[in-house]
Amino acid sequence: MTKSIRKQKDIENRRNEILDAVERIYEKGFFDSVTMDDIAKEAEFTKQTLYAYFKGKDEIMASIYVRAANRINSMIKSKLDEKAGMTGYEKLDLMRIVFTEIAISKPFYTKMMSIYQLKDLHEFKDLGIYDEILAKNANLTNYMTDCIIRGKQDGSIALVVDAQSGVLFLKALILGTVSMVVYNEQYIRQELGLSPFESLKTIFEFSMRAFKAQ
Repeated sequence: MTKSIRKQKDIENRRNEILDAVERIYEKGFFDSVTMDDIAKEAEFTKQTLYAYFKGKDEIMASIYVRAANRINSMIKSKLDEKAGMTGYEKLDLMRIVFTEIAISKPFYTKMMSIYQLKDLHEFKDLGIYDEILAKNANLTNYMTDCIIRGKQDGSIALVVDAQSGVLFLKALILGTVSMVVYNEQYIRQELGLSPFESLKTIFEFSMRAFKAQ
């Protein structure tokens, strides 16, 4: 391993340690009021060390969003590897399965997705991860498009479903559903008697019927 590669690896490890600390803070029940001092204390670094790896709290939180996107991509890939010969509809439905699993195992990621899907992407240009976020969003768009096209070819998705319209519908569904569950959890529990997980599962299952061939 060359010196430059070793240095880059060390930087990546330190950044991940800081992001791990942020996740631990959230799991303790704190998030909205967290400061760089709180993060430094949890990570057992000085605040100056944090600024050596991140420009500030905004970049840290945006990096959590990227981490969430990576987790979703890896979960989808893992499930694809588990079962060969899936139809286009079955591959598309993996998103429902993965997003509901994320809501249970990593609720912090669900909150990050709800926040950053609503932001103007140009806000990320000064954070150094603008291109990476664009790439993550493009990967998901391409995956959904491919699933719809394949599904129409193998007969699992209705022929009337247009790929572009289907992708727009799914993106709006993900954004709206995740945001509703995150910001209206109390209402959903009181008025509908559903947990966040049950809400996501119900909405996704109902909406996916729009794609399935009869």
